[in-house]
Amino acid sequence: MEILTFLLLSLGAGALIATMALSLVLTFRASGVINFAAGATAAFIAYAYWDLTSRGRLFIGVEIPLTSDGSGINGWLAVLICLGIAAALGYLQYLLVYRPLRNAGALAKVVASSGVLLVLQSLVVLAFGSDTRVVSPLLPQTPLAIGGLSLPLDRVIILALALIAAAALTFVYRRTSFGIKTRAAADNRKGALLLGVNPGKLEAINWVVASVITGLIGVLVSPLIGLQPTAMSLFIVSALSAVLLAGFSSFWVAALAGIGIGMAQALITFAQGFDWFPTVNNAPLPGVKEVLPFLIIAVVLFVRGRNLPDRLTEAQPRLPRAPRPRKLLIRFSVAIVLGMAIITFAPYGWRQALITSLIGAIVCMSIVVITGYLGQVTLGQMAIAGIAGFVVSKLALNAGIGFPFGAVLAVLVAAAVSLLVALPALRMRGMQLAVVTLAGAVAIQSLWFRNPEWGGGTTAASVPAPEFLGIKLGTTDSFWNMGSSVPTPGFALFILIVACLVALFVVTVRRSSLGARMLAVRANEAAAAAAGVSVVTTKLLAFGIAGLIAGIAGTLYGYNFGLVTATRFDEFTAISFLAIAYLGGITTVSGAVIGGLLVTQGVMMYTITNLLNIDSAFQTLIAGVAVLATVVGNPDGIAGFFRDKFARRSAKRRLRAAPAAAPAVRVGA
Repeated sequence: MEILTFLLLSLGAGALIATMALSLVLTFRASGVINFAAGATAAFIAYAYWDLTSRGRLFIGVEIPLTSDGSGINGWLAVLICLGIAAALGYLQYLLVYRPLRNAGALAKVVASSGVLLVLQSLVVLAFGSDTRVVSPLLPQTPLAIGGLSLPLDRVIILALALIAAAALTFVYRRTSFGIKTRAAADNRKGALLLGVNPGKLEAINWVVASVITGLIGVLVSPLIGLQPTAMSLFIVSALSAVLLAGFSSFWVAALAGIGIGMAQALITFAQGFDWFPTVNNAPLPGVKEVLPFLIIAVVLFVRGRNLPDRLTEAQPRLPRAPRPRKLLIRFSVAIVLGMAIITFAPYGWRQALITSLIGAIVCMSIVVITGYLGQVTLGQMAIAGIAGFVVSKLALNAGIGFPFGAVLAVLVAAAVSLLVALPALRMRGMQLAVVTLAGAVAIQSLWFRNPEWGGGTTAASVPAPEFLGIKLGTTDSFWNMGSSVPTPGFALFILIVACLVALFVVTVRRSSLGARMLAVRANEAAAAAAGVSVVTTKLLAFGIAGLIAGIAGTLYGYNFGLVTATRFDEFTAISFLAIAYLGGITTVSGAVIGGLLVTQGVMMYTITNLLNIDSAFQTLIAGVAVLATVVGNPDGIAGFFRDKFARRSAKRRLRAAPAAAPAVRVGA
C-alpha cells in the first residue's frame, strides 16, 4: 500500500514530464527543433503566475502593477493572463528565432534553443529573483479515496489534463485538416507550398500550442514542486527520453512514457529507504534516479538510431566555415604580449578574469575540435572536464599523486571517457548526439560528481596547488618575484602558457591531414568513406583529442579555485559553453579565444560589470541575446565576422593597388 501511495503522489511530476514531452513532439513536428528551453518556458510562466497571485504584478519586459495595494489577483484570472503570455512567448520564439532557421541544420537549432534557454532563465532571475518561491495551490487538494488509498485531488486533475491533451493532439493530427496539413508540410515543405498550404502559419500555431501546454502545466505543478529558476528545466532530460520512446511522433506514447518515467523515478526514491539499496557514507547512492532517462535514451538511440525521423538525422545544409589558420606567428605573438601585459600590470581582478577566460577558451577549443571540425553536436564537454577535475582531486588527496603526474592521469581518464562517448557517435549524429550527451552529462553529474566518495558530494572536493621540482605554481604562490596578490602573476603565466600550447595543438590538428579528414566527415560521412576516409577512426581520434583538451580545462579549473564542485560542470554550464563557443566562432581557435573572453566572470563580462555595474544575470541575458543574434544572422560567429570584414578590405586594397591596364595600341596608325 505504501508503495502505491508513493507512486500515485508522483503523478504531478509525471504529468509535467508528459506534457513537456507533448510540447517537444509538437515543436519537432512543426520546425524540426528539439526545444531544450521547454522547461525554462514552463518556469517563466509559473513565475509569472506566482507574481500575479502574490504581488499583483504583470511582467512583460517591464513590471505592470495590477492592484493598488500590492495584493495578488484571483488565481483563475492569473491563469488566463499566463496562458496569454505563454501564447505570445511561443509565437515570439518562432517568429524571431526558429522561422529564420527553418532551413538550418542541427547545430544551429541546438544553439538557438540554448540561447532561448539562457534568455528565459536570466529573465526569471532578473524579474522574480533567484530565491525558491512557494506557490499557493490553485487546484483542490481534497483527499480522494481510490481502492483504499488516499490521493490528493490535484494530482488526479493534473494527470487527467495531461491525458486529455494527448488525446486532443492525437485527434487533431490524425483527423483534422490542420493536423494533416502540418504533417504534410513537415514531410515536404515545397510540396505543401505548391498545394497552397502556408507552412509558416502552421508552424507558428504549433509553437503557440506547445508553449501554452507547457505554461499551463508549469503553473499547475509549481505548488507541488516549488519554484526555483532551474528546477523545471531539469525535467527536460526525462521528457526527451519519453519523446524518443515515442519516436518523436506519437502523442499517446510520449504522454504515457512521461508518466511512467515519473513513476519509475519515484519508485527509485522509495527504494532508497530499504537496506538493500546501495549506499555511500551511510546515505543512498546518489544519481540513480537521474541515470534512468540516460539509459532509456542511450538504448533507444542505439537500437533505433537509423529509424528515427529524418529531421533528427539529416545532414547539415550549412555549416560555419573552418578556414585554414594563417599568420600564426603574428597572432600568437600578439596574444602572448597582451596576456603578459594584463598579467604584469593589471590589478588582480583583471588577472583573475584573464585566467577565467583562458580556461574557458580551452573548453571552447575542445568544442571546436568535436563540433567545429568534426560536426558532432555534443553537450558533454563540461562533464568530461569535470571528470578530470575530480580525478585530479582524488589522486592528490587519496593516492598522494600530485602535479604533474596527477594532472596527466586525470586528463587521460577524461580522454578515455570521451572515447566511450564516441561509441554512440559512431551510430548517431546531429540532434541525436546532442540528446544522448546531455542525458549522459546529467547522469555523470548526479552519479559521479555528487557522490562523496567519487566526487565532492553536496559540497566540494579540494585540489592542492600545483608544484613541480620545488617550484610552486598555485594561485597564492609568488613566482620569480612577480607579485603576491591573489591570483599571483606566476599562476596566471602558467595558465597562459598552457592555453597557448593547447591553441597551437588545435591549430596543428586543423592544418594536418587529420583535420582534413575531420572536415570531410563533417561535410558528408558517406562521401568521406567512399573517398577512403575511415569515419570510425576519425571520429574516435577527434573525440579523444577533444577529451584531452576538456580534461586539461577541468584540471586547471581545480587548480584555479582550489576545489571542484558538481555545479561548476552541470548541464546548464555545458549548454552555455556550446552557445558561447558558437558565438565566438565554433570552427576556429580565434573564435574559441573570443568565446573565452565572453564567459561569465571572463575579461569581457568583467569589463562590462565594472564599467556599467551590471548584475551577473544581465550578463547571461546579454550572452543569450548575442547567441540568438549570431545564430540567426551570422553563423560564422564573431571571429568569422571580423575575418570576412578584413578579407573584404584586403581585397579592395589589392584591387586599388593593381596597375591600370595598358592602353590598347592601334596597329597601322
